[in-house]
Amino acid sequence: MAMMTGPLARTSGPIAAIVAALLTAASSTAFLKTDPAKSLARVRLNVVATAPITDITFTGVTLASYTSVVLAGAGGASETGSTLRTSNASPGQRVETQFDMILADVVAGGSITWTISTTTSADTSVEVYSTNDPKTPQLVDRFEATAASSQFKSDTGRLTSSDALNVSPFAPPLVLAEYYPWYTLDGWQSSQFGDRPAQLYSSDSQSDVDRQVTQAKSANIDAFVVSWQGRTNVENDRRMRLVLDSAARAGIRACVYFETYIVNPTNDANLPVDPATMVQWLEDAVDMYGSHPAYLRVNGRPVIFIYLASSLNEFVWADILTAVRRTGRNPIVIGDFYHSRLITALDGEYQYINVSLSPADLIGVYHTETLRVRTWNLAAGGARRIWVASACPGYDDRLLTARSQHSVVDRANGGVYDTQWSTAVAMAADWIIITTWNEFFENTEIEPSVRYGTSYLDQTRTWAAKFKTIVRAPHASASSPSLP
Repeated sequence: MAMMTGPLARTSGPIAAIVAALLTAASSTAFLKTDPAKSLARVRLNVVATAPITDITFTGVTLASYTSVVLAGAGGASETGSTLRTSNASPGQRVETQFDMILADVVAGGSITWTISTTTSADTSVEVYSTNDPKTPQLVDRFEATAASSQFKSDTGRLTSSDALNVSPFAPPLVLAEYYPWYTLDGWQSSQFGDRPAQLYSSDSQSDVDRQVTQAKSANIDAFVVSWQGRTNVENDRRMRLVLDSAARAGIRACVYFETYIVNPTNDANLPVDPATMVQWLEDAVDMYGSHPAYLRVNGRPVIFIYLASSLNEFVWADILTAVRRTGRNPIVIGDFYHSRLITALDGEYQYINVSLSPADLIGVYHTETLRVRTWNLAAGGARRIWVASACPGYDDRLLTARSQHSVVDRANGGVYDTQWSTAVAMAADWIIITTWNEFFENTEIEPSVRYGTSYLDQTRTWAAKFKTIVRAPHASASSPSLP
């Protein structure tokens, strides 16, 4: 359960062209041509700066992802955003920074316009290298500047490579759904529900869970991502096992997602997230469920989602995962965050909900993250990260008495859900997670209900089929991961 913040907008049809293209392209032989990760190149900038702050921006290509390191001097460097920034702790002295980037839309015959901006007029030098062959960087351009603002150009043809640089595949393209196991038959009488399931159920009833899992499978959903509150919550554990057993019979999967706001020794939402408790939760989830035949695993590794992963920084997360993996446990950990340095530590990224964004803003967010997450390993090395886009039908928490502020995004008769799905598919998501299967308190549910019948289940079935049958453009590297 998540309270939305930020500006709200009723989503409608600015991406009709994308939807039309997808409907046309969604066949087993069609390529997904809207993938932004095309015409990629590895490029390195070496920046020697003397000003307090030196910013470099550029046009003509698209920044997909980058890493940075300070090579000499006292200072720092950015690792997120579209501006490459060097900060100098000793203005007037030289600080040297290296930015290793993956650029998209790099084509022969084009050019990049580099803009160097400094807080004061100061000496700045920039060297541009092609690192398509990382072992032998090739110097392409060198610029010198003394003014507070200067521009230079590079020929993109000198940055392209005869050996194509591509995003490695990550398959199969899974459809997941957030699932809440906290309902009882008498609880449905609450006045805080604006809708109710078409057939009332208990999360403690195996037959009821069997029915839900069968409905999900009929809508091409591959796995339930189940809200989990640690091993001490005996009720939650029992219900998680019911979901796993139902999933095994139906032929789908399930995994946990952590309710991070209570990850501390006393499960107190008013206390900060405790790293030691997070280690324990990860180890417990692997030990308690990871070997169940229906648990979602990729290449044998159990998948765990972390709500509000940004409650801890990337250094703490690195320590947590090092501690867990030192024991021989090796889960795939996918965090809820956006455009964050957490990508250095975690295996993938999702955002719990983006339904408050306008269609144009949603495209911008997903364009940024599909490039950044899926090309991260090309810039930084290591394993390919997983990008999981969310799709939500709407939102309405006005009946929740515990909240002083409320948010509403009208469903627009399914138009919002279409927009969320079409954007996720067009931006080449690895997986799509539905927010949610049954969060009736916030009215994000898609399961059959009194108000909506089976309409959202039907939409899910159609979109999930399109997502799975659109063929990604050919990729140049390693074979795809597989489910056990």
